[in-house]
Amino acid sequence: MKDATLCYIERDGQYLMLLRNKKPNDPNEGKWIGVGGKPEKGESPEQCANREILEETGLIATGLTHIGDVYFNSDVWEGEIMRLYLVTEFEGELRGECDEGELRWIDRDRIFDLRLWDGDRIFLQYLMNGKRFERMELTYTGERLTSCEVDGVQAELFDVDNEDGTPAGYVASRDFVHWKGLWHTTVHIWVVGKDEEGCPTLLLQLRSADRRLYPSCWDISSAGHLPAGEDGLTGAVREIGEELGLNVTPEQLEYIGTIVATYDDDEGEGYHDREHCRLYILRMNPDLSSLHLQESEVEDATVMRYDDIIQAMRDGSLHHCLIPEELEYLRRFIG
Repeated sequence: MKDATLCYIERDGQYLMLLRNKKPNDPNEGKWIGVGGKPEKGESPEQCANREILEETGLIATGLTHIGDVYFNSDVWEGEIMRLYLVTEFEGELRGECDEGELRWIDRDRIFDLRLWDGDRIFLQYLMNGKRFERMELTYTGERLTSCEVDGVQAELFDVDNEDGTPAGYVASRDFVHWKGLWHTTVHIWVVGKDEEGCPTLLLQLRSADRRLYPSCWDISSAGHLPAGEDGLTGAVREIGEELGLNVTPEQLEYIGTIVATYDDDEGEGYHDREHCRLYILRMNPDLSSLHLQESEVEDATVMRYDDIIQAMRDGSLHHCLIPEELEYLRRFIG
């Protein structure tokens, strides 16, 4: 792997970004990145970073903060170890021209509207929130990020949606998606049955007490996010198998439509959820004693009449995180 440095210079809520559009055969052609480059013989990473900043911008960095080392793996380009730095103290005037591309100060809130590498969004989240890491390993197939591991922990990658549900054309980590409130797709699977009197019933799961959101709340039969590249039906089969231990075939699941769900928690770094929820029905009367509940996610399961669930939601006797509009939508499909 070759060595390189990548530096982001910050001032007054803006970052100096470089649109790479001047070098021939540039892997970064058309993308916005920081400034930096390869070390010369005998240079340390810090010396390389300072020299590259001066050469490309005309600025003199008076302090470097090492954020972490990014290992870039690709099936197209040579691998690279990028030493990532943040610069908040510097001297001099910004040079008008750069041999690598166009330099512009970009507002922090607009950075992620630019054309970036998918993995850059992940390490920029660390940089912008004052966090560091030792090793981040990013693996690409072409320009698509297929794997991200941070300090030995594999990150979940989601396909990002536009607000109308169409693909946005890039992937992002779970943390980034919820930090920026990006639209993404989830699956909700409802196990629908009938009791002895022919009344429709629903299986509810009790979320584990250590879940970050809605601990110890009654919830949908089964639900979850889709890993990047997974379609809704495949995800639904997988989720109900993982959470409830039900082995079902795709033919047993009935797709009934998509709804949207949103949630905002502005504490800390903020948590913002924007979901396109694909709804599926599994028609069966489950034997609760035969379920194999996923311990990390599900604490218990029960079956209730649909009408009893609605009444319990209205009178407050059911501690739940169900979406009333989803239950009303479901009514037309359960008989």
